[in-house]
Amino acid sequence: MAVVTWDLDVTTGRHTLDQIHRALERFWSAHSRIPEMVRLQMEIACTEIGANIVAYASDGRPVRMRMELRCRPDRVHIDFIDDGMPADVDLTAVTMPGEWAEHGRGLAMARAVLDRLSYRRSAVANHWTLVSEGFTREVAPAF
Repeated sequence: MAVVTWDLDVTTGRHTLDQIHRALERFWSAHSRIPEMVRLQMEIACTEIGANIVAYASDGRPVRMRMELRCRPDRVHIDFIDDGMPADVDLTAVTMPGEWAEHGRGLAMARAVLDRLSYRRSAVANHWTLVSEGFTREVAPAF
């Protein structure tokens, strides 16, 4: 099976998370073989990464964001690329905050449900990579 790619290009704003959800719905409808648990876990992770881009990448200016969705025979691979401010994050140090914390769960949740979550900064953009390999193993809830 060939790699199938879908893209979403937007300027972030109040409708960005809805746009991400619509892109995922179109992607899932084209790939019925993707297990439901993989879909749910990727939706959680995409929502959290998208929300972080909207909330933290902007420095009072519009941020261009691209979401690239790829379905491979054994995994779903989604990249977020944005031209916002660099993220000050060490993904190896991300943990779930205490139960009364008001913030800080998003990256921990994304990390918990994905097989791979990575971040890097190029000269002009942030690059987030989200991978689920739930096709090749039994997928169990991460929470």
